[in-house]
Amino acid sequence: MEKKKEPNAPLPKAPRYGWSPGTMPELVLGKAGGSGAGGGGPQPVPPGPVGIEGTILYQKAIDNSAVHYRHDPGDRDALRLYVSLALFVVMMVCAFSAPRLWVRHSGYRQADLNGRIEELIVVRDRLKVEKGRLEDLRRVAVFAELGGLQETEESNYTWFAPPETGAAGRLEVAQLLYSGD
Repeated sequence: MEKKKEPNAPLPKAPRYGWSPGTMPELVLGKAGGSGAGGGGPQPVPPGPVGIEGTILYQKAIDNSAVHYRHDPGDRDALRLYVSLALFVVMMVCAFSAPRLWVRHSGYRQADLNGRIEELIVVRDRLKVEKGRLEDLRRVAVFAELGGLQETEESNYTWFAPPETGAAGRLEVAQLLYSGD
């Protein structure tokens, strides 16, 4: 049995819920007929056909809990491919950004070392001044006079030049040097 369409068939009825031009808002919102302090609100309407400009939509509950999908072995391969590509991209980003970061880090390190060098130059200059003050001959002469030391005259120097006589001569020179004579 087939349905026949009539060319001038009437449109379906308006939905039973919601506001439409033919219904009164008080009836739809539940403000008439028992609403108020002791009355009940609007009654729930069971789901049914809904009209949208001549199209009727029906609600239908679909239970697909018994549907089991077969796993595609290509999915696992695709996942491996995408994960390996992502790791490759991360490694390339690290490889290309590492030199720039290293240069930036070495710049900070270089500035720190330059500051340290300047500090050491100041310390070196201060030590040179202190050494020059301590090696001043006038200061040494004052300490020598306080200690009872006198300057040695050149006539009192003994010049020692041992003869070159091989290994035995070296032994004699060593004995002379260590004997204190």
